[in-house]
Amino acid sequence: MQLPTLVALLLGVGSMVTGREDYQELTRKVEKLMEEARGYTFPVNNERFYQKNQYSDDPCEDGEFDFIIVGTGSAGGVLANRLTEVENFTVLALEAGGETPELSDMLGVNIYLHRTQYNWGYNTTPQAHMCLGSKDRRCPYPRGKMLGGSSAINFGMYVRGHHDDFNTWAALGNPGWAYRDVLPYFKKPETATFTHTIDRDYHGFEGPQKTGIPNDTPLLTQALVDVHIDLGKTEKDYNGKDQDGVSRLQFFLDGNTRSSSNHAFINPARNRSNLSVSIRSLVTQILIQEKTAQGVRYVKDGKECVATARREVILSAGAVNSPQILMLSGIGPAQELQKHQIAQELELPVGQNMQDHQFFPGIFYRTNRTFYNESLEENVRLWTQNLRPLTPSLGQQTISFWNFIGPADGQPEVEFFFFGPPLVTPDLALILGYTDEYIEIFKQLNPLSDVSVNLELLHPKSRGSVTLQSNNPKDFPIIDPNYFSDPDGEDLENMYKAVQVALNFNSTKTFRDLSAELFFIPYPNCDRQFELRSKDWWYCALKTLSSTLFHPVATTRMGPDPATSVVDAKLKVHGIRRLRIVDAGVIPDHISGHPNAAVVMIAEKISDEIKREHLGWADVD
Repeated sequence: MQLPTLVALLLGVGSMVTGREDYQELTRKVEKLMEEARGYTFPVNNERFYQKNQYSDDPCEDGEFDFIIVGTGSAGGVLANRLTEVENFTVLALEAGGETPELSDMLGVNIYLHRTQYNWGYNTTPQAHMCLGSKDRRCPYPRGKMLGGSSAINFGMYVRGHHDDFNTWAALGNPGWAYRDVLPYFKKPETATFTHTIDRDYHGFEGPQKTGIPNDTPLLTQALVDVHIDLGKTEKDYNGKDQDGVSRLQFFLDGNTRSSSNHAFINPARNRSNLSVSIRSLVTQILIQEKTAQGVRYVKDGKECVATARREVILSAGAVNSPQILMLSGIGPAQELQKHQIAQELELPVGQNMQDHQFFPGIFYRTNRTFYNESLEENVRLWTQNLRPLTPSLGQQTISFWNFIGPADGQPEVEFFFFGPPLVTPDLALILGYTDEYIEIFKQLNPLSDVSVNLELLHPKSRGSVTLQSNNPKDFPIIDPNYFSDPDGEDLENMYKAVQVALNFNSTKTFRDLSAELFFIPYPNCDRQFELRSKDWWYCALKTLSSTLFHPVATTRMGPDPATSVVDAKLKVHGIRRLRIVDAGVIPDHISGHPNAAVVMIAEKISDEIKREHLGWADVD
């Protein structure tokens, strides 16, 4: 596939569609995206950044700036906007990818963007205990590579986490991060556009980033709420006072449009004279002298460039790429740096303690109903009217939280979220990286009638790492989440307990009324070894089809001790002046939600902290 073809395709789409010819044209573009994504081949390294191309005559953004932000994803986009609110601050934002394609606006086709140049194309190392149904036992590891980063390629779910998640951060020695401290920064960026069961005291209504709930799928959405009520849950706003319950899913959604950090923060600031945005810019090194960050070295269109920072360098490249850049710059574990012959600036546990959410999309219910049996063109037309099925990703409907150990209102172990029609069945299996055998098996699913119950492990005990292949920035980092490796087997057991809850839906009045029944797909390796649906069989199934939700955290974790953390409570790198990290990597312990909302909150909070420090403000509104 020729990448320029796909670029032209995606950038040619507009959200405003008025007539039938427009719907047909947009439909053709979506079809073309799907077709080309199915045949896309990922790069295996960063070689393309070093090659001359049609942009090679474009100048570097050499020069001096107050702040250099590396990465424009969920955090970097917020920082670029908030810091340039101060007219005297000059900011350079460096992005390895390009402009955000307009088809990113349509959440309903987001998984196809996972097989384009807008994803770095990473994979995990071969896993011993998970990804067994994936090619080479390697789970794909999508990371957004465009303005907006992963916020422009993810499922778009707005799930903040449990109050105790943040109280735990504070208890780990990070003052200012308790729930009472962070709630104002969840509210500040938000404009909530929904009213259903909203807990208004916990939401914002004047921020740049909109959140919304898509319209119901007739019969199905309410049934998925009611089946939880049959099992003792109550319906509530999970981003409000109490997370325990069942809810319609909230999304980063502005009408029909994904409200990524690019949409909400970067685009509104692009014309500011004090903001420079440089795309196709791969940062390869932080320049450090006398334990002080001076600037960065980066490669753009085959040229090596250097930019310097008067005040700070801020790493917001994400929980995978920020550790890579730090280690290439001599900040990391001594053994890792020595292994790759990198001169050590400072020893810190960079890339260690990695935590990730994994999910199991292997429980299905088949209904006798048919949902959204319309053409793609009709579904596109409905999208332009802010209607399902393409306003959410993968037909997502509801969300619930389950606690198997502590009190019901405590931190949950597992989250359920539901894919409803139209499921993307063989394509979903392809994009999740399953073997050809499981791609064929997924063809047994009916995209118009079947519902997938997805189980997400929220607080894994397993720990992984991000390390280097070499000291060459052309090489991808090594990602080893080490799934299901915890010595006591708690991760797998908690997922098995969640399976039992999901199977109980089969006995409820609501599902009987919907004529919904369990539909079991074969697991050939498990079927041969174990009694069908036994505990051992389910353990095998979980190891086979569980995949990543690409929620890595803690690779540059926050804490007071440089032996166990990389940044302090103000996200300053221990032992290096004028260097901060602001992205999911600083999260010290995983949350009962999806990190995008928490990362936006973190960036909002640190933006105010930076203003206080550099402007001498006693407080910031």
